[in-house]
Amino acid sequence: MNILLTGHCGFDGSQLKRVLEKNHTVYGIDIIEGQDINNCNLDYEVDLVIHLAGKSGVRQSLKLPGEYWYHNVEGTRRIFEAFKNTRIIYASSSSAYEPHLNPYASSKLMTEFIGQNHPNALGIRLHTVYSDVPRKDMFFDKLLNGSLEYATRHYRDFIHLDDVCSAFLHLIENTNQTGVIDVGTGVSVYIPSIAPNVKIKEHTPHERTHTKADIKFLTSLGFKPKHTVEKFLASKGYHLT
Repeated sequence: MNILLTGHCGFDGSQLKRVLEKNHTVYGIDIIEGQDINNCNLDYEVDLVIHLAGKSGVRQSLKLPGEYWYHNVEGTRRIFEAFKNTRIIYASSSSAYEPHLNPYASSKLMTEFIGQNHPNALGIRLHTVYSDVPRKDMFFDKLLNGSLEYATRHYRDFIHLDDVCSAFLHLIENTNQTGVIDVGTGVSVYIPSIAPNVKIKEHTPHERTHTKADIKFLTSLGFKPKHTVEKFLASKGYHLT
């Protein structure tokens, strides 16, 4: 299969590209390589587009909402216009369940509205993705390097990047599913149980309190997460309390 992968240099995209290249021909687009999704060449003959390109992060979106609209909404609109007759699997976010909380969440919900008009598109609401090498300056990275200043009273569905790639492989084979589905583990972890010795930040008005993926559809395809936060922390010398 010939696949166009946008955001192929990113945290999720770089790992997914390595997995896909084992059995498919993958073409990559990424702003890191100077390819702005809003004006780069999109003249590709492919069987599938996996659209991961965009800006992530709640706090940064509060400072730069226009950039999130430009990259996430307008960029997605251009992809859908360029590939009207091609299957598209695109990244949304669990944040889209509460789009009023921050510009990032609302931009992701807008990508889903765009996807509704495509005859063969599937949006995936990714939950909190981590890997053995955590994303720089995010929760697990700060925990492991000793710079974590506070925890919140949130529950998060953490899914390992390997399991995200596994979910993509299952979804690629299922060519008929459209709409929007969750990608996570179906298990929520209480954040203070990971970092019991740091102070609690009580006021977090722009963030969701509780995330937990509904993975019934994924499990019907044979998907089963192999990683847990407990095992990840244990491998780093930490334990849930």
